[in-house]
Amino acid sequence: MQTTSLRYFLAVARTGSIAAASAQLNVAASAISRQIANLEAELDCVLFERRPRGMVPSPAGELLAQHAQQVLIRSEQVVTEIRELEGLARGLIRVACSEGFALDIVPNTIAAFHGDHPGIRFEVTVLPPALVTQTVAVGDVDLGITFALTPATQVETLYAGEVDMLALAAPDHPLARAPALTLVDLRAYPVALPTRDTTLRHVFDAACAQEGIAVEPVLTANTLSALLPFVRRSRGLALMSALSVTTPLRLNELVSLPIRSRASLARGIQVQAMRDRRLPRAVRAFLRRLLDALPPPLADR
Repeated sequence: MQTTSLRYFLAVARTGSIAAASAQLNVAASAISRQIANLEAELDCVLFERRPRGMVPSPAGELLAQHAQQVLIRSEQVVTEIRELEGLARGLIRVACSEGFALDIVPNTIAAFHGDHPGIRFEVTVLPPALVTQTVAVGDVDLGITFALTPATQVETLYAGEVDMLALAAPDHPLARAPALTLVDLRAYPVALPTRDTTLRHVFDAACAQEGIAVEPVLTANTLSALLPFVRRSRGLALMSALSVTTPLRLNELVSLPIRSRASLARGIQVQAMRDRRLPRAVRAFLRRLLDALPPPLADR
């Protein structure tokens, strides 16, 4: 069995259709279909059950999927070790992260790393927190950086820390010099929040419920970047982590205000890698740079 056939097969198994695998791999659907047909002929078995909602691996397909993933990981490892003979002169680092890290921490770390190692290329995929972990678990990326409310068991956690939620405001906001805010204080100003399916919103809503306070946002968005212009151009407040806006805070484009509440407003941070996978040298070097940009891990506090 060729690695190309296995890669195409695994893409269909993960996405549930040839069309979706075609879009993911940027390969013609006919080529993928042909490779799967060749595998079924070679193994003399049916690898997929065609159902109304998509293609589901048969029992034989499940076994082949496990084998295919291991083969592809081993093949990638060989390529990595060969490239490592050149040190940090070449290589590709694939990172998945939730949006809170994609706004500032990850791109700034990449820029600094690129200055020292210009031959290293990067691919960054922005996903919801749970999907970051899933992508890491199947080996589609080298590192995942995400907010996590619960421990992740299907991946190796390389770093675990916490970051507090803050209120962000324009420098001329009436509360800009306040030492801290309470949840009640937020109700006097327009508030911008992410959607309810985010970790930040889960933590915030739980803290409000514990104090019996209702904060109705003026702006709700499924992307954090949509909240920042609102804050800059209004008397509004946005809630997010300081890690998401380290550069605007450093340049005094925004100010951050601590929030006092009965319930903790901290969220867990994790840097994740696939279990039992040896990270390439370039990834290990980038990881060290990334950890320097994050708060001290919980184990060191």
